[in-house]
Amino acid sequence: MNQRELYQALGANNEEDLLRHFPSRYEDLHVTPIPAAPKDKERYVFKGKITSLKAINPRGTSIIRFKVSLFGGEPLSCVLFNQPFYLSKLSVGKEMLFVAYYSLARNAFVIHSLHDLDSYYVMTGLRPVYTLPKGVSPSYFTSVLRKLLSYPKEASYIVSPLPPRLVEKYRLINEYDAFRCVHLPRDEKDLYQGLRVFKYEEALSYCIRSLSLKKQADERKRSPYSIDHNLINKFVKNLPYKLTHDQLLSIKEIVLDLESDTVMFRLLQGDVGTGKTIVAFAALYANWLRKKQGVLMAPTYELALQHYNNALKVFASYPIKIGFLAGASQGKKKALESIQKGEVDILIATHAAFSSDVVFDDLGLSIIDEQQLFGVEQREELLAKGKGTDVLMMSATPIPRTLSQIINGDVRVSTLNEFPHGKRNVRTLRITSKDPLLHKAVEKALAAKRQVFIVAPKISDAEKGPSSAESVYQDMEEHYPGKCLLLHGRIKKEEQEKTIDAFTSGEKPILVSTTVIQVGIDVSSAALLIVYDANYFGLSTLHQLRGRIGRSGEFALALLVYDGEEKDAIEKLDTLVHSDDGLKISEFDLRQRGSGSYGGTNQSGKSELKVANFVSDLNVFQTAREDAKEILANPGDRDNAAYLHSLDLDKEINLA
Repeated sequence: MNQRELYQALGANNEEDLLRHFPSRYEDLHVTPIPAAPKDKERYVFKGKITSLKAINPRGTSIIRFKVSLFGGEPLSCVLFNQPFYLSKLSVGKEMLFVAYYSLARNAFVIHSLHDLDSYYVMTGLRPVYTLPKGVSPSYFTSVLRKLLSYPKEASYIVSPLPPRLVEKYRLINEYDAFRCVHLPRDEKDLYQGLRVFKYEEALSYCIRSLSLKKQADERKRSPYSIDHNLINKFVKNLPYKLTHDQLLSIKEIVLDLESDTVMFRLLQGDVGTGKTIVAFAALYANWLRKKQGVLMAPTYELALQHYNNALKVFASYPIKIGFLAGASQGKKKALESIQKGEVDILIATHAAFSSDVVFDDLGLSIIDEQQLFGVEQREELLAKGKGTDVLMMSATPIPRTLSQIINGDVRVSTLNEFPHGKRNVRTLRITSKDPLLHKAVEKALAAKRQVFIVAPKISDAEKGPSSAESVYQDMEEHYPGKCLLLHGRIKKEEQEKTIDAFTSGEKPILVSTTVIQVGIDVSSAALLIVYDANYFGLSTLHQLRGRIGRSGEFALALLVYDGEEKDAIEKLDTLVHSDDGLKISEFDLRQRGSGSYGGTNQSGKSELKVANFVSDLNVFQTAREDAKEILANPGDRDNAAYLHSLDLDKEINLA
């Protein structure tokens, strides 16, 4: 690989882009003492000399067995699985540093990584670990970074984008040293100083963007509307089920916002199954009473289709015209014309609603379902679709109010805590793929004529790694012939619709899929969820998947399949086993993921945050939020203007 290919693989345009590809984590290489009786699955770091070495390949599996003498102590039995490339680094008599997890069952140390003693990382005790695209080797990437950091300090990327007074106020080290501290830390203090710079930069940029969006909404004054509350009450009473107190309160808050002389910017949050969708429909109905168009946007085709079918049922007795729009849906040209002419009152859509082709006659309300899957920029695009458009964001990932204010830019929040059918009766267990309970649970669900969701992390075995939906489907079809369906994003939309219909009707009760079902397919009678290689998913995703079952209030079972021994993975899955509190789960997930943005990712999948974390760096965000308010209140200040220009926000806040 050459540098041009590296830039292309990482989507980098310049040297700074490469330097801003920060480590995803740091491996501690400080030596740890090994007790006489090592603990099962415990991590140990040790230095020693290789005294024996043997490689075997049973049934195509690479196994390297060797012993390590800890300079006078008894030799330790070590093993390496499926990493044959390490053979070139290992030799009898060589001294190295080893990172391993002890396996009581194997009575050996399973090697995680190994390093030469003269390595920079061994000498400092910290090794940056990068998430890199396929084809980019960590050694080549780090060699390029080292070369960049050996340049003179006059390089262009040492100039901080921050207003100088903030650099001085928080005593932040210069940009060049910060990059060096993050990529080549000499010790923990070094790393802390470097990360401190970039965490604050990210937090300030994020807060500026989210607060500027709220500021734009607040500044859009309009004539107040009058909505007939009696008609809203009648709409609620005509529903075939009774709404919870939280749902009624949320509808009231939204209607009052819609009547206000300022644009609504509200978040509706509630755990999976608390009934956010019907609140959204009530909001769209209230918006229709204002004689305005409304759009409800979902992140997946499956969820958008489900919302569309539900909307047709809910509004069947009303003269409301409902449209549907997806990326490659049939009749798209005609649909676009109807939207522009005002012939569509409520549009249900995927992210296709962002397209410049979608022009509304008079858009009054934009609703973004699962808003955490969209970034701040997408919210800005929807706001711009109409004049004074009200915005309602919905999320099934409940978070504390303080955190919500930071993530969502001081938006008003409505929360659903109650479940329409009372508390759910869902039990969660962590099992292995060989556990007989797996098939017993499927058989029991089928005998009770209830549906089964089975989820795998990837589509096919062409991709290396965990279980695939296609292989799991074949296995299940062998066990339960004629009862299984397969669903994933590469299947044609028409086939997806037929598959979903066959599953929801109970014609074929087992659905094997990828996470396309995470935020869609509402089947109240579904009783069983099986997630293969559950460790590959975030906790919030697993919690949402679990929300697909037990929706009627009857008993349901969620089985998290994991065959590994990693301590972090087991801790993560057991958190879900012992808790159904969406708030606690989302906090744990945010903390454990380290970097990454709850606030959303753009359509290319890039995270808005790379080093900052909403939970562990909450104080940084709170400080940055106050600084962001000051900058937005004084956009004409020279330093503030230069900073806003660096974020491409000078036009949005009317800077010359």
